[in-house]
Amino acid sequence: MAEQNPSEITEDEGSRHRRERRELQSTVQQLKKSINKNDKTRKKKIDSEIKALEDAFAKRWEHFNENSAATEVNEIAITTPTQSDEHPPETDEKQHLSRKARRLANKEKRHNEANENQEIIDYDNQPEAIRCRNESSSIDEQLLKRGLELRSIASDGNCLFASIIDQTSDLTVRQLREVVADYLRKHRNEYQPFIDTDYDVYCEKLAKENIWGGQVELQACAKILQRPIEIIQGNGNEPIKIDCSSSTKAPIVITYHRYLYANGEHYNSTMHTEEKIDE
Repeated sequence: MAEQNPSEITEDEGSRHRRERRELQSTVQQLKKSINKNDKTRKKKIDSEIKALEDAFAKRWEHFNENSAATEVNEIAITTPTQSDEHPPETDEKQHLSRKARRLANKEKRHNEANENQEIIDYDNQPEAIRCRNESSSIDEQLLKRGLELRSIASDGNCLFASIIDQTSDLTVRQLREVVADYLRKHRNEYQPFIDTDYDVYCEKLAKENIWGGQVELQACAKILQRPIEIIQGNGNEPIKIDCSSSTKAPIVITYHRYLYANGEHYNSTMHTEEKIDE
């Protein structure tokens, strides 16, 4: 078995680092957009979540020297010696590495340009009726492209859990709440930084009361149920993706609404269009 070229290893790791950094930046942007500027409690909670995500990213990549990796890739991309008596022509291997590096650089450039040109809708400055209608239209359009339709879930404080159960589990809402609360207790070190109140009280209320769920509960549900989760929202951003690396199953797709109801945030379930026809 041939040994792997060290430059390719560095390049692959650099690509993963850039991809994860872009995903982190997208998630942070989405979390910030979900904050109502008048809701100081939620802003504090989201700021805490963002800091924990950034700290986790920094710790995961503390071994990685981004400047060094970028320098190696750039050296490969720009080193194109001309053919002369003093400088022999490139070997096929070097030409292949140069082309690969340029393709990676161009791909990242196109991705960044697409993100910059992506329309982000400023709902906060719209009248209530209009922003509700525009948000719903944006979500419906995204669902249509994926062959999905919205399935309404009751707005009773259990909507996040009910939306997930609607697609994946035989558990009741109360059972799923209790399982998630127990999971959070067992993984205190991982999730406590995201909770800005007494952690044990929070877990107890999560299990017994109809308090709203959020990013923490979505992360826990994905791991408990061994399914990735995607959250479609109506602000022009890409869906939020909660990955589950150990699963090859299709994601649970739910929708997030900020303006559908006057009493706050809401989640709905989705279904494939053919499922509605069968009903």
